[in-house]
Amino acid sequence: MYTSLILLASSNTIYVLSVCVAILAFMLIAECNTKKLRKLIDLLSTENMMIIKTADNTQKIINKAPGPKPLPIIGNLAVLDGYEVPYQAFNDLSKKYGNIITLQLGSVPALVVNGLENIKEVLIYKGQHFDGRPNFRRYHQLFCGNKENSLAFCDWSDLQKMRRDMLVPHTFPRNFSTRHNQLNEIVTDHLETMLNEFSTKKTLDIKPIILQTCANIFMKYFTSKSFDTNDQDFQRLISNFDKIFYEVNQGYAADFLPFLQPLHRNNMKRMAQWSEEIRNVILKCIVEDRFENWQEGDEAQDYLESLIEHVKSEALPKMDWDTALFALEDIVGGHAAVGNFLIKIFGYIAVRPDIQCKIQSEIENTLNSHERESNAIEIGDRNRMPYTEAVIMESLRMISSPIVPHVTNQDTTVAGFDVPKDTLIFLNNYDLNMNPKLWTQPETFTPERFINASGSISKPDHFMPFGSGRRSCMGYKICQMLAFTLLANTLNKFDVVTVENQNYKVQCGSLAMPEETYQLHFVARQ
Repeated sequence: MYTSLILLASSNTIYVLSVCVAILAFMLIAECNTKKLRKLIDLLSTENMMIIKTADNTQKIINKAPGPKPLPIIGNLAVLDGYEVPYQAFNDLSKKYGNIITLQLGSVPALVVNGLENIKEVLIYKGQHFDGRPNFRRYHQLFCGNKENSLAFCDWSDLQKMRRDMLVPHTFPRNFSTRHNQLNEIVTDHLETMLNEFSTKKTLDIKPIILQTCANIFMKYFTSKSFDTNDQDFQRLISNFDKIFYEVNQGYAADFLPFLQPLHRNNMKRMAQWSEEIRNVILKCIVEDRFENWQEGDEAQDYLESLIEHVKSEALPKMDWDTALFALEDIVGGHAAVGNFLIKIFGYIAVRPDIQCKIQSEIENTLNSHERESNAIEIGDRNRMPYTEAVIMESLRMISSPIVPHVTNQDTTVAGFDVPKDTLIFLNNYDLNMNPKLWTQPETFTPERFINASGSISKPDHFMPFGSGRRSCMGYKICQMLAFTLLANTLNKFDVVTVENQNYKVQCGSLAMPEETYQLHFVARQ
């Protein structure tokens, strides 16, 4: 579920690189014929129609999408500088070059895809051409030297399809099925701990409490294990997952300029250490002896046991135990995405008490009109509470977390332009979420935009926060279910009040939050 990647190009990095480029350019000019060099750069960078030789030595005309002329070495990295969200640069570039834009980001060829129909072409109509993932060294480092161990960052394969298929019954439980009811019970059980924490202190740093709650819900649902919140192994597990989630949501110039990678050596070592510590806790506290004691004919009770059953039975496609453990870590680590998202929702509503009042009114109507054993909002209440659902959707829209970039696995086309194999594809869903031609006053937080005249939830086609097609986010439904339930039950018990001298601006362009986030008051409702 590390489904969010943002490309950051810091001003300092660009200035340093520009100096490097100037020095290198001076050296090149001193040794080369300047006119020939310029002619070569012009030929490679400015012509949309190019003639190349294919493997069989025949000529082929390439219809290349337009784009800015790349600089030596750094390519077009500088055009992303100066924006709060680098994807905003894609909007400006589209005004000059159109919806399909060619970029050269250091050593990596890239294509920016703007516009709903063009994005659908990549994700849906030709999804089988665009199902690779970036080959960044960081991703390999995070997954023991091979990004193919990851569910989110691997390229498409039969093994990848099987891992996704195994997840579907768990992450997309049918309404009122056994798993659906099981998840509802687990959420209700762990809600009490979170709400008790909210009531004990006047001012709270909310991130640790929310991450602990989300982690225990994920652990119990997917592995049948849960932790005491004071358990040191549990706290280390949560911290490492959160640091990795933050890390994969960053972008570094070294991803595109390999010669800068030595500068990140210490960071890479830290990432490897986090991953190793996560694996140790998973084996010690969650798996324990369940793999060794599994017998043929045993019935899998959770996702972990489904993985054990697949490995032990040698079902096809075969999956070794190490790969299965990575799949388990990927899905239980998804709690970090849900927790960080929920924190951002609290950031939006803390400064909007009118929205809290509307949610609380909806809660009261739901509790009063449907009998239940406890005075708690359940997952099954989502259809009865469209405004609360709309608040979650509006939060997703405003955050505009980027769709994880795709990579072409073959030569293909987009909107009539030729796209070579191994091209990095950026899908500009920021424009889909913030374009004034698609939304009325897109800069304002307005949940009502997702509610139609009949009072039901209505999502436009251009709203796709979790992607679409064969590489869509596998955890989006469980993310929405947990965000709904935890938000609604918090507002059932409390008003969320800001703390003086705190900044509650919600950064867009990524779900990930830094270690220190918002402090809030939770004032008990009468």
